[in-house]
Amino acid sequence: MVVIMSLIIIFIYIAMWYYVGRNIKKIFQHRKINLKIYWAVFWIMAFAYIISRLVSSILTVNNIVSVIFSFVGAITLSLFIYLLLGFLISDLFRVVFKIIKLNEKYKQKIRSIYGNGLIVLIITAIIVCSGFVVALNPKTTEYKININKAIGNKQSLNIVLVSDVHIGIGVRERGIDKMVDSINKLQPEVVFFAGDVFDESSTTALKEYYSQACKKINSKYGVYAITGNHEYFQNFDESIEYYKKANITVLQDEVVKVNNQFYVVGRKDTASESRTNEKIKSLDILLRNIDRNLPIIVLNHKPEDLKSAENEKVDLQLSGHTHNGQIFPGNIIIKKVFEDPYGYLKKNDFNLVVTSGYGTWGPPIRIGTQGEIVNIKMYGNK
Repeated sequence: MVVIMSLIIIFIYIAMWYYVGRNIKKIFQHRKINLKIYWAVFWIMAFAYIISRLVSSILTVNNIVSVIFSFVGAITLSLFIYLLLGFLISDLFRVVFKIIKLNEKYKQKIRSIYGNGLIVLIITAIIVCSGFVVALNPKTTEYKININKAIGNKQSLNIVLVSDVHIGIGVRERGIDKMVDSINKLQPEVVFFAGDVFDESSTTALKEYYSQACKKINSKYGVYAITGNHEYFQNFDESIEYYKKANITVLQDEVVKVNNQFYVVGRKDTASESRTNEKIKSLDILLRNIDRNLPIIVLNHKPEDLKSAENEKVDLQLSGHTHNGQIFPGNIIIKKVFEDPYGYLKKNDFNLVVTSGYGTWGPPIRIGTQGEIVNIKMYGNK
């Protein structure tokens, strides 16, 4: 059954790419092009991202072939998504015009504008370029949250949340430096990385750069991190090593009391179960022996298990993973998957903040969404 499903997915993938490739070829039908070279280059680009994953699994992600194909594949995926949508919409209009028997005069005007699909190519290029610029410029999002507990002798706690950095294709050395500078400008008392800092495209050199850069983070109560799903896909142990090298406390189904003022609970991502063959600990077990009078902050990469968090009197859960869909129409679809895929949710005394993430995965673009660093002012009832 798995083999059959895999073959069906491969067939659909190839069919969609062929549909896009055939429509691009039509744009240049009046120009003399070598079709063998055209299709050879086209199919290399179509499978570039898959090739990069195969190369990195056989060799390492540090291999130059993997790095090149990852970048080329990510760019072509960006173009493919909107070329596919553009050509499908164009063909849909063509069918509608036939059904309603549109006047030939108007058809000619539309054909001249369409230009055998050139307008789709131009619009796609504009969309992808603008999405690339947006992805390079994350914003700072601020929340003010009130909890029904005292935070020691403090009136409030200044929290910075960063998730889904995805160091590699979209975020490299300059992006890492920009992230650290942005964090420090917010003068955080505690900093949380909520998973997927690293992914399949994160080279060892970039992990090393991250670990050195993060040593410059100024935080009164330290920096804490959990792993997301992507850290489990490649070089998990190496990723943990570089978190620790950055002086970041990694929590894997663990609880720490910070300065006798609040608890930080770091949950393992469910992706760990396939790697370790061990079930992640339930929230009630993790919180069994803590002082419930102190604020409880839970780090859970995915915005899930919300009912348990509410039942266990968690004050604040911080999550990422969703990217808020990253690219349109993903930001619409994601709302059907998670109860709260982005932003702030309050249920009685339970508060949830889901970030769209700092970086991107796959296509290094954002359309209809924006990356962010989150600054939360959490006020106690004192």
